[in-house]
Amino acid sequence: MTILLIFTFGLCLGSFLNVLIFRLKDDKSILGRSQCPKCLRQLKWFENIPLLSFIFLRAKCASCKQPISWQYPLVELTSGVLWVVAFVIASEAIRRSAAISTFSNGIVTSSASSVLLAMTPNDWLVFTTFGVFVTILLVLFVFDFRWYILPDQITIPAIVIVIILQLFLSVSITNLLIAGLAGAAWFGAQYFVSKGKWVGDGDIRLGALIGLMLGTWQLLLTTFFMAYIGGAIISIILLLLGKVKRGAKLPMGAFLTVAALIGLIWGNKIWQWYMGILW
Repeated sequence: MTILLIFTFGLCLGSFLNVLIFRLKDDKSILGRSQCPKCLRQLKWFENIPLLSFIFLRAKCASCKQPISWQYPLVELTSGVLWVVAFVIASEAIRRSAAISTFSNGIVTSSASSVLLAMTPNDWLVFTTFGVFVTILLVLFVFDFRWYILPDQITIPAIVIVIILQLFLSVSITNLLIAGLAGAAWFGAQYFVSKGKWVGDGDIRLGALIGLMLGTWQLLLTTFFMAYIGGAIISIILLLLGKVKRGAKLPMGAFLTVAALIGLIWGNKIWQWYMGILW
């Protein structure tokens, strides 16, 4: 039940994120009721149920019968899954620190409800912080993947929010500043050398944001490495399939946000594994 409630919260948040994304893209106010972007008819409450409405309406507007963008269910579903992941990560930390798990047949077991009851204010902060981070990354991924833009309306407030949350978590200010400045400097140097041809100025702010989220230069380096390797692999595949031409622009911000998500979840393990190979 706890997982279901968190997943439902993530779905509802994803529904709001879709409104935010489309209205910011079209430079519209995020206030006001939802409407069909094709016929502009205001949607009824049962047409706004996250994920379910898309299924029941068969991906078409009930009025004009125009197709509904697949972005709606995908963002809602992804948001729901990511918030469950945030809870699972927080749960694992609580199990280790509070020792509330029981050992049965060689398997560590603990109900989600018992974890929820055992959560301290700091545990809630960790859970919420991770959820906020992945939500920001999701929004930026969609913007860059679909339209090759990283809006300042998202990145600049996000930088402020991330700094505040990290300070509440007592993250080292020195490490935080180093990671944030390193992320900005990496893309800033590319922007300056190429005069904006290699990366956009939005990537500079995204680099700073990801550095602040990760909190250390080691995780930032790991994330950048994964992003560039992933981008290179996808580029080669697309070239071989004839989907893009040599020199075509790819959404680097999308690769960075996905790599940042991986870095937040497994970054430390990846870094330790890599250091183990070197030493």
